[in-house]
Amino acid sequence: MVERDAAIKEIKKTERKDWKISAGYHKRSLAETAMFRYKTTHGGTLCSRIIENQKTEVRIKCKVLNVYRGIAVPNSYKVA
Repeated sequence: MVERDAAIKEIKKTERKDWKISAGYHKRSLAETAMFRYKTTHGGTLCSRIIENQKTEVRIKCKVLNVYRGIAVPNSYKVA
C-alpha cells in the first residue's frame, strides 16, 4: 500500500501524464495490450510439456501475431 500512496502523492504534485512518463507506465500498458492480444488469439495455455518446445511454440505464436498485425495495419506515408 505504501508504493500506491507514493504514486498518488507524485500524481498530485505533477500532472498524470508526467507521472506516467517518469514511472514507465506507457511501456507497461503496451506490454499488457500485447499479452491480451496473444491470449485472445492463442489462448492462455501451451500445448507442449517440454520447456524447449514451449519456447518454440511461443516464438511461433508471436510470429503469427506479427503477421496478423502486418496484415491489419495499413501502410502509411506522408502526402506532399
